[in-house]
Amino acid sequence: MRDLRDALRALRAAPGFTVVALIVLAIAFVIGSIAIGHGIRDRNQNNVIVVTGSAKKRITSDYVIWTLSVTSTQPSATDAATELSGWTAKIRSFLTAQGVQPAEISIQPISTEAISKGGQVRAYRLTRRFEVRSARVREITDVADHSATLLAAGIPLSADSPQYVYTKLSSLRPQLLAEATKDAQNRARVIVKATGGSLGKLRGVDVGVFQVTSPNSTQVEDYGVYDTSTLDKDVTAVVNVTFGVG
Repeated sequence: MRDLRDALRALRAAPGFTVVALIVLAIAFVIGSIAIGHGIRDRNQNNVIVVTGSAKKRITSDYVIWTLSVTSTQPSATDAATELSGWTAKIRSFLTAQGVQPAEISIQPISTEAISKGGQVRAYRLTRRFEVRSARVREITDVADHSATLLAAGIPLSADSPQYVYTKLSSLRPQLLAEATKDAQNRARVIVKATGGSLGKLRGVDVGVFQVTSPNSTQVEDYGVYDTSTLDKDVTAVVNVTFGVG
């Protein structure tokens, strides 16, 4: 537009300026205005809104992992191995008596550490680790709760808290993503309606990482959270959805 006005002033100042030339320039001015108007309209048609949607579902873990270990420290490796062997037998008997099935128990090889002082070996520390993996979540949890009886029997047991896992997360993802996208659409519709516009077609979806947290937790991590400390968990899906705006 500015270029047209500049051209008009230059033309008027030029020798031989005529009315015909003025008419031609005016027509060019009008055409340019129309083109700019169309450009603004087309740009408005590309307006979008990006809205975050989420969906959450409470699930119960269907798999448990429980690890425990026992360590013997004696002046000689033979004494430590003998003591550790006796404790290993008692732990195995305890697990069997509590209903843990042989296929659910994994016993790791003995790890050995020589304890030195002043350049001489003073003792040997031998450790045996056990791992219980099972889909019988509540049964194994009960076994872990009763493991203190081994301590009462004089066995220096070291046991971790059970880790609870949900193995069907992959089949749950499509449902949660659909619900999160629908939530984003509803939010976008409310926002656009409040401004007097109309919601257009979906332009794109950016799927965030899933968060598997303890119930009612507000913990969020960029790379996702997978809590294994609780039997029940909340699985949250988040999506950023782009819609056209009319």
